Amino acid sequence: MINGDQHFFRSPFAFPMSSHSNLEISGNLADHPLAEVLTELLYAELDGSIRLSTHDSKAVIYVRDGELLFAVSNQRRFRMFQMLLDANLITKAALVDIPEFTNDVLLAKTLRQRDLVAETALEMLLARQVESILYETIGWKEGTWNFSPLARIKSDMRCNIDVQAILVKYARDLPPDSIVRRFRSFKESFGRKASFPAHINLIPREAFLLSRFENGLLRIEELNQMTGLPDAENLRGLYSLWLGGFLMRTGWNAPISARQITEIHSAKLELKMPDEPVPEPVANEPSQPVEAAPKPESPVDSPGPVPETKQEISLESYLLRIENSETHYETLDVPIESSAEQIKNAYFALAKRFHPDLHYRSADDESRRRIQNAFTEIAHAYETLRNEDTRLAYDYRLKAILDELRRQGKNPEKKEPTSHKQLTEASEIFDHGFNLLMEEEYEAALPYLTRAVSMAPNNARYHAYYGKVLSADRSLKFKAEAEIQTAIKLEPENPTFRLLLAEFFIDHNLLKRAEGELNRLIANFPDNSEARALLDRLR
Repeated sequence: MINGDQHFFRSPFAFPMSSHSNLEISGNLADHPLAEVLTELLYAELDGSIRLSTHDSKAVIYVRDGELLFAVSNQRRFRMFQMLLDANLITKAALVDIPEFTNDVLLAKTLRQRDLVAETALEMLLARQVESILYETIGWKEGTWNFSPLARIKSDMRCNIDVQAILVKYARDLPPDSIVRRFRSFKESFGRKASFPAHINLIPREAFLLSRFENGLLRIEELNQMTGLPDAENLRGLYSLWLGGFLMRTGWNAPISARQITEIHSAKLELKMPDEPVPEPVANEPSQPVEAAPKPESPVDSPGPVPETKQEISLESYLLRIENSETHYETLDVPIESSAEQIKNAYFALAKRFHPDLHYRSADDESRRRIQNAFTEIAHAYETLRNEDTRLAYDYRLKAILDELRRQGKNPEKKEPTSHKQLTEASEIFDHGFNLLMEEEYEAALPYLTRAVSMAPNNARYHAYYGKVLSADRSLKFKAEAEIQTAIKLEPENPTFRLLLAEFFIDHNLLKRAEGELNRLIANFPDNSEARALLDRLR
């Protein structure tokens, strides 16, 4: 008889906790469900473990650098050896031949070493194990949670699951009364994140809500006035978009404060091997596979020059700097060549001192508005620069904007009415609207393209595709044509815009005008195969 309920993961070493106990954060699941705690930990890119307990059930979830890596549970059906048996991937005879098969980490390692289970099958089993534990614990309505940055997962343990999709499904399935309880008041604010999880398909209500966040933070009460949807529908959509990684949330009773996040990031954790043997774990309590946090580097051994410590700034100086910054780098006050670690440190240093929650009671309404807008700016800058792909795209866009300003004879260093910061933001907004347009999501694309045109009125491409999205509404055909004609006036040598105009004429059964436009296009660009093919079909 195989009995795995009495033994769980044995830590490879123990460590003293008392000196770092102030870094641990605890709460109860009634106030902050796992979905909210996990969302905050992943967004803050914290390393460590979340220990969960309700009645006789216990679990531990491990996170690192914005990812969920692994999970364990004391429920037998979620143990690796039981799942292997249930899937007929191993026999009991082979299992009992493995020392400490009830230790999931050692079991996985032995299976790989002895080649007892195909690597693909083992990875799928690990993913199913972690996903099952997450689905189970995310639904716990009572119990306790404890986050510790000291207990970390072994470096070779990693399991890829779609956490955002699970969180979004959780939010969509919550009953209406539970959704309402997840909000403190209609004064809470939300803001759009710089990058979205592209693999999650939003339902129409969620896409519509997301399109309302064109610029800056919106309070729930402001959003209710804008959408005209029932309050409960807005709250469910906001909760789904926040858990799914589309929106950031401020002004609420977060499970982990900005101060705590900064303290954990800046703490120098040093775990020491014990002098005595490691004790056996307590029955029915899953112990964690941990690794020592790296020892703090000695300044003498650190490569390169020691960075200069920046002077502390006042709240007003901070607000003025953010309000007048032209690039994300200026917003975070870091050089363009900064490393990802420097960008992270700069963001959390600012969040520690100037997070809106820290000034909610002491500031007046106008100051709170400025503080919230400034936090949106630094969060948006961090969201863009923290990821290599979005940072490369931003740097490319920024370079193009600066080159265009120089081509127009403007000095990018001067604060001009249409600064390169505004043009860069317009480019980001346009890109999102353009992608929605290409997916034929015309209603969702419209506010983004409208905003892009208003922020950069001299950009021909913005006018052209703004006209294209307007043409989907027959009642707006004159305005649509005017926008495309504006694009042609701004860039008369661009064949794409003339082709768009010809397609517009065809869609509205103005065939003579379409033929004339195509003939003019071919006269100027005789090698344009698209125009010739369209003219042939038209004839």
